[in-house]
Formats: sequence, structure tokens, C-alpha cells
Amino acid sequence: MNNHFAIPEFIQELSTASSHGVNQIVQKLSTLLSLPVLVVDPLYQVLSCSTGIEAIDEMVIMPDQQQEFNPHFSVFSCQISTIDSLKKGLVNPITLNNQNLGYLIIFSNDTPLVAGLYDDALIYTASLCALQMQKKLELKQERQKFKDAFLFDLLYGNIKQKKDITEYGEIWGWDFSIPHIVIVFSYKEDNHFFTQKQTINMLLQVVENELISQNFKPIAMAKQSQVITIIPLVDTDYDENRAKLEAFAMTVLKKATKINPEFELACGIGKKYRNPTELFRSYQEAKVAFELGILLNITTPLFSDLGLERILYKHDQQDLKEYYNHTLGSLLEHDRNHDGNLIETLEVLAANQFDMGKTAKASFLHRNTLRYRVKRIEEILNMKLDDLHVRLDIIAAFKIKQLRKI
Repeated sequence: MNNHFAIPEFIQELSTASSHGVNQIVQKLSTLLSLPVLVVDPLYQVLSCSTGIEAIDEMVIMPDQQQEFNPHFSVFSCQISTIDSLKKGLVNPITLNNQNLGYLIIFSNDTPLVAGLYDDALIYTASLCALQMQKKLELKQERQKFKDAFLFDLLYGNIKQKKDITEYGEIWGWDFSIPHIVIVFSYKEDNHFFTQKQTINMLLQVVENELISQNFKPIAMAKQSQVITIIPLVDTDYDENRAKLEAFAMTVLKKATKINPEFELACGIGKKYRNPTELFRSYQEAKVAFELGILLNITTPLFSDLGLERILYKHDQQDLKEYYNHTLGSLLEHDRNHDGNLIETLEVLAANQFDMGKTAKASFLHRNTLRYRVKRIEEILNMKLDDLHVRLDIIAAFKIKQLRKI
């Protein structure tokens, strides 16, 4: 026991405060220590703050180099970055059954706090916070079961009446009388790591926190390796909605990537539907947009922007391969037999809308060289590249190559 204060003197007051939740624990500890107290979740989102400050931009937990660091039990130093200052504090993890629920932090507005001086108070208070946070988490998980069951039926089109959806939605404060859209987040690589419940729940928490920060009542669920969210669209302007959706998706991607930087995250955005009974379509569209976004290297793919690609993607793969070979097969065979690269020239030409000037520049070719190659391509394919139908066939063939990795 340290000499700064005697914990037994505080036990009764802290225990009494704990029956009223984490906020009361934080306020009581702050009063007893005459210091600001902060509780954050594992993502450093503020859950409770004794001073009521909301201007915390970023929190960096930095272990004290002078002490042995144990992320589950040791009290260690940290830095808190606010809009107008950098504060130093002490932090103790809030853990229960080896699960990290967040962090308890005290800090000073004047002088740095001495490690070891407040250890007993922080450790005891963190244990009280852990019990309250675990109760809240269990209650949330129980409620989430009913939410997930409803959202599952909604996303798979099992609820046929709009009235039923709107009435269920009102239970959680969701207004399904306005248009909504579905966004799917998942990891690019199919890896068992991503199916771990803790990892996906962390991603779900990022999504929910971002929705809350934008004043939305979160409509989100974790399903296997996916996190699915349904977002209301209150603006009628398409460009404004689009900008907001892309900004939201980018923010989630950046925050989630910061947590697991070694793994790449992707998303897909479905179409807007006014009738909630049709939101299952938006979910299916979001999944297609997710997959096409990875193939086409689009960061925030909207299904509504994917024209020819989404049609080709849904089509029978064998038919697409036959179409590709029928359109470009003779040129591919010529290149194989003559160790040529005319197919590459044609692909660059198609990517540049058959503009000779742009293609020459992109290919680093003299225009006369390009003209000769185009003439040879036309002879081999037995078609004229200035024909609109021919151009459409060629563009479609290269799209098939890109989508199907031919």
C-alpha cells in the first residue's frame, strides 16, 4: 500500500458509486483523487470523463520506459492529445476473464503524475469498472440477439410487409419510412483470422462508433466475416448522399486499418431503396460491389456505378470465357506464335477509348508505329476498330479478362 492515501478509506465510497454505473465510479474517483478521470473502450473512444471534455482528438498509450510493461495488469503512463494541449497521465487496463474491456486513465492539468503513487486506487477502481462494463456488455449482447434476428430476416427478404419492418424498427429507434442503403465491410483475404469473433466485433464497434458520431442510431450487425450496416438517406440530392456515403466508408476503412494495419479491408455499397422490404436487394448489391471493388481496385465501390462490370460478373463464367476467346482468340494465338504483344497494344487502346494520341503516349509508341500495329490487329481479327459494335465487343472482352482473371 502506498503512502499517498489508504485504499480502504475509499472502498466503501467507490463500491457504493459502482452500483450506479461507470459514470458514477469515474466521478467518485475524480473527487477522491482531485484529478480528472477518463474511461475509454479498447479503441480509445471515450466512454466516460469526469470533466465532461469532448475535445479529445487522439489518445496515445505509451508505456513508461522505467517500468516493466504488462498490458493486462501494470499501471503505465500515457499521453492524451487534446485540441489545445498534450496531457500526461496514468492508465490501467480494464480487464475481466482475460478480455480487454478498455482503460481507466487519470491525468493532471499541471504536473506529470508519478507512476506507483496511484496504482492501488487505479487497480481497484478498474476492477469495479470491469464488472459494470461486463454487465452492460452482456445486456447489449442479449439485446443484439433480437436485433440480429430481425436484421437477418430483413437482409434476406424474409419480412414481406413494410408495416412489420417499420414497427419492429421503431423498437430500436430506426425510421424505415425513409430510404436506406446497405454497406458491407469485410477483409480482402479469406482467412480464418477474420472469422474470429473478437476481430469482427472490433470492426463492428468501429462502424457503430462512426455512425453514432454522425448522429445515426446504428443499424449494424456482424455476420461471419462481414460487418453489415444499413444507413438512412435523409438527403434527396444524389451527389450529396454519394459524398457522405463515400466519406463514411473511407473513415471506417482508415480506422479499422489502423487497428489491424497488416490486413486490408474493403467495402461495397448497394443501391438506395425506399421500401424496406427491398433492402435485401441492396445487401446483395453491396456484396457484389465489394467483390468487384477488389477486382477493379475501387476503394469505395457503389453498385450503381458498376454498369457493364456487374452484368458480366453475374453471367455464366464459361459463356464469358467463350465470348472472350471468340473476340480476341485469333490475336492471342498470333502473339503466342510470334512472341508478340499486340494484345497489350489493343488493351491500352481500349482503355483510352480508342484515342490514337492518348494510346501512343500511354504506350510510349510513335504514332506511326501505333498505326502499323492497329492495322495488323485489324487484319488478324478481321474487323475494323472504328466500328462501334467492334469496340463494344473488345471493351467487354477486356472487362471479362479483368473480372475473371483470364
